[in-house]
Amino acid sequence: MVGPLRKRPALWPMILTRLLGLALSIVPALPPARAYEIDEAPGYLHPEDSIPSLSPIPDHGSPASEAGVSIPTRLRKLNLALKALGIPEERAPDFIDFPSPASISQEAFESNLPMLDPDGALRRYLRLESNQLSLFRDFFSPGVSESLLEFFFPFQSKTPAADSAPLIERLRRIGTQVRQDLYEFPLSGLRVLIDPGHMGNEEWDHLTGKFVTVGGKTVSEGAIALSTSLLLATELENLGAEVTLTRETNGPVARTTLDSFDPTPHVNQYFYNGLDSWMSAFFQLDDARFVTEVKNAPETARAFSASQRAQYFISGEDLEARSRIMDEVRADLVIAVHYDASRSNELQNGDRSIEAFVPGGIRQSETGSRVSRGQHLKHLLEVRRWNESVSLASSMMGSMSESLGLPLLNRPEFLTSVKVKDGVYARNLYLNRRNLHSLMVYLECLHYDHVREFSRLTVQDQIGTYRGRSFRYPSRLNDVVRGAREGILNYFKNLPF
Repeated sequence: MVGPLRKRPALWPMILTRLLGLALSIVPALPPARAYEIDEAPGYLHPEDSIPSLSPIPDHGSPASEAGVSIPTRLRKLNLALKALGIPEERAPDFIDFPSPASISQEAFESNLPMLDPDGALRRYLRLESNQLSLFRDFFSPGVSESLLEFFFPFQSKTPAADSAPLIERLRRIGTQVRQDLYEFPLSGLRVLIDPGHMGNEEWDHLTGKFVTVGGKTVSEGAIALSTSLLLATELENLGAEVTLTRETNGPVARTTLDSFDPTPHVNQYFYNGLDSWMSAFFQLDDARFVTEVKNAPETARAFSASQRAQYFISGEDLEARSRIMDEVRADLVIAVHYDASRSNELQNGDRSIEAFVPGGIRQSETGSRVSRGQHLKHLLEVRRWNESVSLASSMMGSMSESLGLPLLNRPEFLTSVKVKDGVYARNLYLNRRNLHSLMVYLECLHYDHVREFSRLTVQDQIGTYRGRSFRYPSRLNDVVRGAREGILNYFKNLPF
């Protein structure tokens, strides 16, 4: 039987949180994170920070201590700090929709580890032995962590993976329809969710930094992502697909507002994440000193500062609103539409490559949260679903490269990503991790800060219509959409099952 071993989380009083928030509201404002986020999580990385170095893939063994600190001490100290800050202990992950026992082999599970867990970050919490897998609440240490066991999964023998059976069957059916070339609507029965990245109006562009303005002309990533998504939705609906968009107008997806939303869940998540990132420097201290250092750390000041509120909304509240739509729709394919740029006030004439991201690429600082670990593990245990995301992404990238006349990114590693194949990278982005039921492709369609692309994208010479509403858009987006559509069709034509 597969399932979690849970403990009811302690609910600490929230009064201290309120008081600490008031006390820290005088902290000088920090600039919001822009194009530098890791995992798009609030507070992970800011422009004044450096990109962390990428570690080589370690052995499968897990460390028994960190900086000389025994593992139970790590977790105990974290909970002492949370209590002092008025933050409840993190809830247990939800394992309800996890694959059935013995649906994959250990060999299949380990085959994807280099892409999904390149640094061994998650493996520190796992025990792999005797054809079974155990997940712990903290780093696995023989003889110590059994009481922290959170999830157990028995592998099967070396036979083909059988995870995600309903999804794979639906994909197979659509593939048959597309290959027969007899259907007026070959994608009939396919459920697609399209997420237009960012928000796309002047107010939100300046809060997110997702725009380029040069010579009095502006390209908004959120605006062109929306137009691209509306055009792609039209194309797929014309082929028979059932399409849902997370947004159909410019602005946030979240129903709350920046002024009215409650940042508490996102503040809490920030501190849960801290177990494997900035808190690590303090674990060798005694309990009282550890709590004092955490309370006085710049990261804590940042977490409660007024300037961080917008980032909690953008990278927490709004992304979670998109994720809840993913959960409700349970689409077969989720396609996030984004564009690339490095600066908001400068053009470049170098990089024109395109790429797509799939789930994975977990880094050492990104496994502090119990819930996030559970999400990472589900991607690892659903081998077929992840492999099909890679196949879909590769097909879309190939067709888009041809349609756009642009090369695929082919660097061994790209920032915080891990190369799976040319143009396809595993990256631990919020939506990638949160999409636990569908194929996932996170598109970076082209560089809108490239001199040639910028000039094309500032000319809105086309008129499109989606569900009775007209909009203007640059003709260059037709090349993007044509490539994306053909990539989806080619994926189904070439399904091996």
